[in-house]
Amino acid sequence: MSECICSSCKNLKSVIDENDIEDNRIEEVCEFGFPADDCSSCELDGCELTCSHYVVDEADSIRVITKNCAICNTELEVVAGSVDEADVYCVSCYLTKH
Repeated sequence: MSECICSSCKNLKSVIDENDIEDNRIEEVCEFGFPADDCSSCELDGCELTCSHYVVDEADSIRVITKNCAICNTELEVVAGSVDEADVYCVSCYLTKH
């Protein structure tokens, strides 16, 4: 059985149904619309659908790189892309720098 194409797509977003105050229901929506009516609940067995807007959700593959604190030279792990070429500080040095 194939996995639902929408279950691993970056375009699928969870949205709280604001009209349903008591149940706090969360709905899955796609900004481009689902490729089939049953995709909103992913109830198609053996899904073989394709979607031209499909983008792989790579949230699980966060790259971590090592940088050194600009003051004390302690090794720090930072998320790749979150810090360009700017200086990086450990917590102690960041709180005490002038």
